[in-house]
Amino acid sequence: LNCVACHGTQGEGGVGPNFADYYWLHGNQIGDLFKTIKYGVPEKGMISWKTQLRPKQMHQVASYITTLLGTNPPDPKAPEGEEYVAEN
Repeated sequence: LNCVACHGTQGEGGVGPNFADYYWLHGNQIGDLFKTIKYGVPEKGMISWKTQLRPKQMHQVASYITTLLGTNPPDPKAPEGEEYVAEN
């Protein structure tokens, strides 16, 4: 619910980046996502969630974000960042 304002109801992006495509600004691994959630990206307007969420909750949010990869939400924000290709 907290993420919707910037990342959209289906991860399509808005003020913040799109979570459905294969482009990432701060890495796409679970640890990268956790770190971004925990510390935020102040220069882009994303707050740190470390005082509002417990580590387990931050991990759950990061895990949820990974489920959005490759989905096709309506009106997705244009890709941003570096393309990450799945490794076999």
